[in-house]
Amino acid sequence: MASRTPSLESLPGANSIGSLERGSLSPLTLSGSSPPASDSAVCDLREYDGLDTTCAICRETFVDPKVLNCFHTFCRACLEREQTHPDKVTCVTCRVDSPLPSSGVAGLLTNLVIAAAVEQEADLLPSTRQTNSPSARCTGCKSKESDAVARCVDCANFLCPNCVMAHQFMHCFEGHRVLAFNDLKDDKGMLGSALAVSGDKTAFCPKHKNDILKYFCRTCCVPICKECTLIEHPAGLHDYEHLSDAGPKQLELMQQSVTEAKTRATEIRHVVKTVEHAAGKLQVQYHKAQNEINDTFQFYRSMLEERKQELLKELESVFSTKQIALTVVGQKAQETVDKIYQTCDFVERLTKCANIADILMFRKLLDTKLQALMSSNPEQSVQTACELEFVSNYQAIQVGVRNTFGYVRSSSEANVGPTKQPPIARPTNGSLLNGGSSSSSSSVNGSSGSLNGGIHLPTGLNGVLDRPYTNGLLGPTSQSTSPFESNIISKRFNSATSLGPFSTTIGDINLNGINPYEKWSNGGCEPLFPPTTTDPYSLSSAAHNDPILELTNKLISTTIFPPKSQIKRQKMIYHCKFGEFGVMEGQFTEPSGVAVNAQNDIIVADTNNHRIQIFDKEGRFKFQFGECGKRDGQLLYPNRVAVVRTSGDIIVTERSPTHQIQIYNQYGQFVRKFGANILQHPRGVTVDNKGRIVVVECKVMRVIIFDQVGNVLQKFGCSKHLEFPNGVVVNDKQEIFISDNRAHCVKVFNYEGIYLRQIGGEGVTNYPIGVGINAAGEILIADNHNNFNLTIFTQDGQLVSALESKVKHAQCFDVALMDDGSVVLASKDYRLYIYRYVQVPPIGM
Repeated sequence: MASRTPSLESLPGANSIGSLERGSLSPLTLSGSSPPASDSAVCDLREYDGLDTTCAICRETFVDPKVLNCFHTFCRACLEREQTHPDKVTCVTCRVDSPLPSSGVAGLLTNLVIAAAVEQEADLLPSTRQTNSPSARCTGCKSKESDAVARCVDCANFLCPNCVMAHQFMHCFEGHRVLAFNDLKDDKGMLGSALAVSGDKTAFCPKHKNDILKYFCRTCCVPICKECTLIEHPAGLHDYEHLSDAGPKQLELMQQSVTEAKTRATEIRHVVKTVEHAAGKLQVQYHKAQNEINDTFQFYRSMLEERKQELLKELESVFSTKQIALTVVGQKAQETVDKIYQTCDFVERLTKCANIADILMFRKLLDTKLQALMSSNPEQSVQTACELEFVSNYQAIQVGVRNTFGYVRSSSEANVGPTKQPPIARPTNGSLLNGGSSSSSSSVNGSSGSLNGGIHLPTGLNGVLDRPYTNGLLGPTSQSTSPFESNIISKRFNSATSLGPFSTTIGDINLNGINPYEKWSNGGCEPLFPPTTTDPYSLSSAAHNDPILELTNKLISTTIFPPKSQIKRQKMIYHCKFGEFGVMEGQFTEPSGVAVNAQNDIIVADTNNHRIQIFDKEGRFKFQFGECGKRDGQLLYPNRVAVVRTSGDIIVTERSPTHQIQIYNQYGQFVRKFGANILQHPRGVTVDNKGRIVVVECKVMRVIIFDQVGNVLQKFGCSKHLEFPNGVVVNDKQEIFISDNRAHCVKVFNYEGIYLRQIGGEGVTNYPIGVGINAAGEILIADNHNNFNLTIFTQDGQLVSALESKVKHAQCFDVALMDDGSVVLASKDYRLYIYRYVQVPPIGM
């Protein structure tokens, strides 16, 4: 193929215009094309005035400018020097990687705008450059002093005579188009004709140098040549059309994209304008939160100072009492010494003036007297009187402050109902109580250690509340109409009648008629029952006289159960109990969830202490994990727990405000969390034999099935069949058993959400709190109506046996089955009980 590069001899003369005409008018390749300059094009090139034509790497005028994916432009040679990877090049400005084509840096697109600006700066036009005064130097060789006599369109270099010769004879420059300055100057008319056709110039394929770009591949969005349609873009796999047809449409699409981008830029610009306002709002919120923290700290400090003064007064009182006691002991001891010496002196005088018979007459009297005096033990009294110390618990203080001081919330959280309490409620004006006694009344409304006989508080042997951290009494005037009745900052305000740091006061229970269990266990959310509804756990006959309930009997099962009075329940007693109120190891403030792993270890969700505690099967503490917070490894109101039997992983559900699932391994190490954007009110949770996590939600009455990494496998609504679900278990047939507290039974669904059957019913399983499947495949339904009742069915719903506890329990949270035929009960008296149930023959009428 003949080279389009002019000969060296033709450069200075005008006789070679014909050969240069072929070079100047020849089609330009797409990668090397630059808008030519002429008198007619000067106005068009003025738009490049002020454009920076200096490479950011070499700090010199661009030579063969290549544009990267980030739209930063550099010289081709500079990019080749900076290239450290064969398949990509990194932008030195923004550090963004740009993939390279197979031809390397040379295959990158040339920045046509920069190239045109460089052409303008070179001032190649005869009308704007003095003859015989070239201003360009050769950029194609190492010599920086050689004057340029031509310019290569393809490599965008100014060429000296030596470089022109190299372009003429070297194979690597074959096909390059060289424009000689003298020829352009001597034949202005020819240049004008060249410019006349520059708008319709033909572009060559960058891969096949001799083929013209005639088509546009819609599949790859690139112009292609005839050769490309046969190799890289075959007709069967790629959709292409002629460039003359596709060009206008593609330009229109590009213009449309530019218009949309400008519109979006305008929208984002408006957002940018709001950043300052948002920054100001953030600053206000920051100072507000800062003031809240300082106020909380001042409140803590005032409470601590008040408690300090109380203890100092108490210490002073005890010290004065001890001092008086020591004085009395000293006086009595001195009197005893004086009496002993008097008796001894009497005996000595008697021996001097009386005979033996007379002396022995006093023997019995003297022995009695001296024995009485010597039996005095002032040492013990002195030792007891000097015992005085202050007993503190730094670990409990640390945990208590961490759990009750508060936390920083950085995202908005949807409120559930209009009366939702904030995470921390400030004490109202009527809540500040006077009274420094550390003891509390053991009876409220005539029920020892309970509220209205329905909610039991922990009691000691003498009927006194076992609250080690209380220091105030709840007076009759402490009821407040504020929605923020609860106070978690200090137990001083409600310790005598609270159920934990986030509990409900007596005023809420008496005045509002809300089920205290639901209000407390849901963190102060909207009441579960309307104010006109009676407590479903009470034995009031009014709750069962609704004619609608009588007409619509909830016992849908085909099995006919005898009335409750005729059911023979076997008594069962617990063989182990453990736990008490507090924040230390083995103590609880709300043991709302319980599960058992393959080793029969008992896993307890201690909700208001924001932790999970693990015990062995005898109730001995093993370890704990979790603390208050939203970061990985932290918990916020863990509600229910389940265990993956094969791996020992612990599944934890959190209630408001996070509504999510967290997974920890068997050692308490955080694995992952998910579901915050899906779950609304997670209640019961279980794991099937394939490791799938099944969650049942109350209020929205929905079942969601996750895999171990948090993907939703299935979800379905059950609002037509459920009223208040609280427990869930699955069998190996992919049947889901859900205990429904209000429907007094267990509802069974399959994994597709189809309702199958009902087990139990009113009069047999009243207000169930949980459901489980034992080793024999039987269904155990636990309820807390009157006693702790355990009713056993087959999976088809046939009644097998029934048991009840000998001990009356307060309202209970959850149950879990052990492999040895025992059931673990999490009670609201801050204890866990382990009952061993015994199989009995089928129940008779």
